[in-house]
Amino acid sequence: MEYLAMYLRLSIEDEGDKDESNSISNQRKQIYEHIHHDSELSRYEVVEFCDDGYSGTNMERPGMQKMLKEVKANNIRCIIVKDMSRFSRDYIEMGTYLNQIFPFMNIRFISINDHYDSREHHGNTIEIDTAFQTLLYDLYSKDVSVKVKASFENKCANGEYVFGQVPFGYEKSKEVKNAVVVNEKEATIVHYIFSLAMQGKSSIQIARQLHEENVPTIMQMRKPNKEYTDGKVHSWSENSVRRMLNNRFYLGEMAYGKSVRKSVGSKNSISVPMEDWKVIKEHHEALISEEIFEQVSLFRPEHSTKRNREKHPLTGKLYCGGCGYSLNYKPLRGKNRNRRFECRKHALLKIPECCTYMSADLLEETVLLMLNKELMLRGDAVKQNQKLTSFQKSGIASLKRKLENYQSEMKQARAKKDNLYEQYALSGLTKEAYQSDANELAEQITLLSVKIEETAGKLAVMESEYQKAEEDMKQIIRYSHIEKLTQDVVDTFISKVYAYKDKRVEIEWNFSVDRGCRQALSLIHI
Repeated sequence: MEYLAMYLRLSIEDEGDKDESNSISNQRKQIYEHIHHDSELSRYEVVEFCDDGYSGTNMERPGMQKMLKEVKANNIRCIIVKDMSRFSRDYIEMGTYLNQIFPFMNIRFISINDHYDSREHHGNTIEIDTAFQTLLYDLYSKDVSVKVKASFENKCANGEYVFGQVPFGYEKSKEVKNAVVVNEKEATIVHYIFSLAMQGKSSIQIARQLHEENVPTIMQMRKPNKEYTDGKVHSWSENSVRRMLNNRFYLGEMAYGKSVRKSVGSKNSISVPMEDWKVIKEHHEALISEEIFEQVSLFRPEHSTKRNREKHPLTGKLYCGGCGYSLNYKPLRGKNRNRRFECRKHALLKIPECCTYMSADLLEETVLLMLNKELMLRGDAVKQNQKLTSFQKSGIASLKRKLENYQSEMKQARAKKDNLYEQYALSGLTKEAYQSDANELAEQITLLSVKIEETAGKLAVMESEYQKAEEDMKQIIRYSHIEKLTQDVVDTFISKVYAYKDKRVEIEWNFSVDRGCRQALSLIHI
């Protein structure tokens, strides 16, 4: 069945529009009225595609992608929008669809407010004023981004708190818009944390004491009814305490301008050095005095010295099988007589399910043994699968030939389509005959497009699998027998290592042949 697609879009760009003419409901109403007054459009079944809260400068919108998928499947004969900015604010992309894609797919495109109907425009060009208007949309979108940024900075400069979550100990005022006031219940905990720090306790010691005393966490205070189903223990952490003790917001200061966009409309940002932040002092009620804040910074043991820590090759790859937290490496230093790995969560909370520690020597030996065994097994498997490799080569060659044939047919069909129009324009070919042949060629081209895409996709997958298998074999040959764990070896073959209290070890391998299939887990008991 063929459909008429109604496309609706509303984004943050429209929030400043007071007359609400761009609302989804108004767009829908206007489009239905237009359809009602066009007898040809009234024959189609209408399908609605909608994007609410998406910018027109980006085509990666859920509703837009669904509609384009139906276009690709040749299910849509007409697309209608309130104005071209609803479809796209990128004038180049807009022009591509109007001049190339929609005419090629034999799709009628209507923009009501722009008085544009592709059926009334002959050839593959749109009027200059339409192209110019799409350019204006693009410039307007960038202007909106600049104005939004300027408005945000002006609000910050005027003392308005326009960020997301308020730091623990405060809340948004119910009386004054964008104002911050003290949350007394949370503030009590903040004072307590700073008092513990004044006693010289480290962040991990404070977190442990908060846990032992059942002091509610930030999440528990703000979402008391939330149920946790992930099986993890949610508690105070060393990092959350450290962030609080370093946050100058508790001095009554509000800082903004901590990052800048790489370009107008870009989602990527660049951090700004702390000394270049814009700071408003006495912005809100302080919970901590300057004297206490400075003393806490001096008293905290973790800030007393900076050590050059020895990095272990498995650092960043090791996790506790009991709680999922990372394992910290403890080298030979001071009272540590043995190199070991400790669970961060266990060290803090003494959770029974966690591994207390694991000897680094024993873990290295085990991982090395498992790795060499895995390499041997995979090497044998690759050697025994020479026939499969030969089959892959043959399959790749066959798909390449098939793809070349489809591409050749596509080229011929497009040439026929171009010649057909010349025959219609110059040789007196009837409109009916032209339309019939054009539709037939359009169907042929659409079918070939699908075949080309499918074949190219299969070819890419097969070539990728073949290349990955070849790469794996090269790596296996290179590391035929590993005698020592190095950073290069670990990064090449190991994704994650899980250690359990019973000294059991699980490894997730980095072998590319596992991708898209299942995670290969090798288990061994120490």
